[in-house]
Amino acid sequence: MKMLYIKHSTWVFVALALLWLGTTSEALAIHCPNSQLPKPTEDFAITQAKLEAQGLWQKNRSVPDDPQLGDTWDWYIWDLGGMPVANLKPCTIRGEGTNVFVVVDDEQWNVGGMDQDAVNRIVDHFDNQSVGSFPDQGIWELNTSHFGDPPNNLDGTEKIFLLYYEFNISSDGFFWAFDQYPDGTQAWASNEADVIYMATDNGDPGGDYMLAVMAHEFQHLIQFNTDQNEDSWVNEGLSELAMWLFGNPDSISSFNNNTDNNLTVWNGNWADYIKTYLWTLYLYEQYGGQQLIHAISHNPANGMDGYRDSIANLGGSPDMGDILGDWSLANFLDDTTIGDGRYGYQGDEMPLFWAWRIHSASPASGTGTISGWAGESARLLNLDQPVQVSFDGIDSRDFRVFVSAKGPGLPTIVQQIQLDDENMGIINQGLYGYNEAVLTVCNVQSSATASYTYASDIYVVPVPDMDVATSPLTVHPNPFNPQTELSFTLADEASGRVLIHDSRGHLVQVIYDGVMSAGQQSFRWNARGFASGVYFSSLEIGGAVQSVKKLTLVQ
Repeated sequence: MKMLYIKHSTWVFVALALLWLGTTSEALAIHCPNSQLPKPTEDFAITQAKLEAQGLWQKNRSVPDDPQLGDTWDWYIWDLGGMPVANLKPCTIRGEGTNVFVVVDDEQWNVGGMDQDAVNRIVDHFDNQSVGSFPDQGIWELNTSHFGDPPNNLDGTEKIFLLYYEFNISSDGFFWAFDQYPDGTQAWASNEADVIYMATDNGDPGGDYMLAVMAHEFQHLIQFNTDQNEDSWVNEGLSELAMWLFGNPDSISSFNNNTDNNLTVWNGNWADYIKTYLWTLYLYEQYGGQQLIHAISHNPANGMDGYRDSIANLGGSPDMGDILGDWSLANFLDDTTIGDGRYGYQGDEMPLFWAWRIHSASPASGTGTISGWAGESARLLNLDQPVQVSFDGIDSRDFRVFVSAKGPGLPTIVQQIQLDDENMGIINQGLYGYNEAVLTVCNVQSSATASYTYASDIYVVPVPDMDVATSPLTVHPNPFNPQTELSFTLADEASGRVLIHDSRGHLVQVIYDGVMSAGQQSFRWNARGFASGVYFSSLEIGGAVQSVKKLTLVQ
């Protein structure tokens, strides 16, 4: 008969209790409390070696030698409503596949949705099919090909056990690492099996969502075998990717409302699941797909170092700060048509990512602080005049800063602000006529918070020391099709140019370049052959911009 084994060491018990009670309320509001569960204090191989040296090593003490459909035996059922407590209850194998046994607490059989139809669907999707981009692959094949092989330490069967019972907490599933150790050798009880625990009371057990959660938890089981010391944020991100591979990823919310959230810090809240999901999906798409994910799962380096080494081992030259900056911008833009496609996702649709500050007009300025390994954005609206955007970050940090702009009928543009040794930089071209620009700031220090200031100002080229008075450009008609007249007045004769730029600030036509006499000046622009959209006419005198006017061509 199994016995619940708890070491009678007061300091161990109190320490674990404080750990658990300090995280329960937040962790159990999430579908996977793995990161907050107690963990073994030593590697499985060390425990095995100790027992073998004492002649006490035994395998398969809890699971029958040859499990069969219909077999019933007592399993530890974990109550996670407070300090984890194990209760022995009879559970029966209700389904069997090529790679899986479905075990159900006898009290939950045919209760709610836990019936034979659900079990059949669970087996089918574990072994044979998924609901996303890989319909001919089941969870077993998707997970093992991407993350690696599961352990097989004790139970004597290659198949995975899925144990369904009523959780009575707001959680969907979990992996209990102590099940990989012989019962009685650690501070917590063990079912001595490769088992994943799934809830019968938090959704349809055979529905797509709970099947995706199963894929999530199966990845945790595999991770124990490939690198059990991996950082929680990496481990959870890989499990989130398993849900995406199955075809039912978690809904993107919470994180998009506040992106000032250190990627490498795991607190177990919903935003943490989403940020690690998006990061893992982004690197999957941009840096090697299945091959990269498999490498990360097996890389002995942990955290960001594991990502850096894995990308480098596949032939890349990764600067993780650059990658974090590109990823942060991809969250806000989600547009794979820009450049080489690095500013968006192919595999999921991004909701609106909120900016922490919105400025309705320029000039404008702001001061911000941002966590390490995080990015945030400020929006600049109504860019109906040429503007320049400046940035000044605290000298002791490392930033990546971008300005992107988009508007109806206009190509989205992305410009990175090049920072000097004092983390100062400026952009003063290419933003004319766009509805809005977004300043995205990333702090790529590992942990330290960084402060910064920014400003958007009306951009006017300094006028040289000349005694030439001009009136501003006027345009009529405007909007126009296909011709319009540009007019201004000069007080004295001067050399000058009349230019047309497109909405990105590129020069598209020189209307006039030469000496202009004093008095009224008029020039006609025939835009036949140009695409509809926003343009800008500018008047230069002596190489300095005197006046700029927005034009709208309507074909």
